[in-house]
Amino acid sequence: MTEGLISTIQGYSTKDGPGIRSTVFLIGCNLRCAWCSNPELMLEGEKDMVFDLNGVKHSEHVGTRISANQLAEQLARDKIFYEESGGGVTFSGGEPALQAEFVKETSGLLNEMGISCALDTAGNVPYEVLEDLSTEMDLFLFDIKAYDESIHKRCTGVSNQRILSNVKRLAEQGNSLIIRLVVVPGYNDDRDDLKNRLLFVKSLGESVKRVDVLPYHSLGTGKYQRLGLHYPLASDLKVTEECLEDIRSMAEDLGITIHIESA
Repeated sequence: MTEGLISTIQGYSTKDGPGIRSTVFLIGCNLRCAWCSNPELMLEGEKDMVFDLNGVKHSEHVGTRISANQLAEQLARDKIFYEESGGGVTFSGGEPALQAEFVKETSGLLNEMGISCALDTAGNVPYEVLEDLSTEMDLFLFDIKAYDESIHKRCTGVSNQRILSNVKRLAEQGNSLIIRLVVVPGYNDDRDDLKNRLLFVKSLGESVKRVDVLPYHSLGTGKYQRLGLHYPLASDLKVTEECLEDIRSMAEDLGITIHIESA
């Protein structure tokens, strides 16, 4: 029985796949997105977040080690909600594919109980890892943060060549995909790159079941402070309505239906 390191389980989620879901947030990521709103999941290992409440210092421990069997049993308690809503369990992070053995074992146990599973990934792992996980996943939520490699490197610290190749191969193998396009002013909102991202999504064909556009938000700022880290972005960044309308127009011209999440 494998053991994994998780942060939290968000119950009754409606934004991480279809229906009502439980989202498991796993710790550890091999990207360093400038806008990351979950730095406690990006950084490896267990940690403490310190905050001030009415002048008194408090700390919150982040990181729980749990076996696949224990996690599956806990998640299965909400099976009736998954069944009635067409939902299930989503493994997120961080990058859940970095704990692939644990995720696969847990999702296999859930599948045996008739519970659908999804993987929310940035895709920066060997394809064989995703291919192996696909045997237990009904859906991949796949982030495409930029199309141009230089933009991607500047925003995340890594190349996107493997990422784009991986999502293309997942599509070719017939896996169901929800594509997520985060938009951050001054980082990955270049119009040509946004259009190229949409063109790439279109090339993935019918495997793409939904395209979500996620405008930047600064909700994670306080977490950096509690971890003693500098938040790298300006606090007043906001995606303009003009930019979102332009994305909507480009998508419409390409025959792509997009869903823009409220910032």
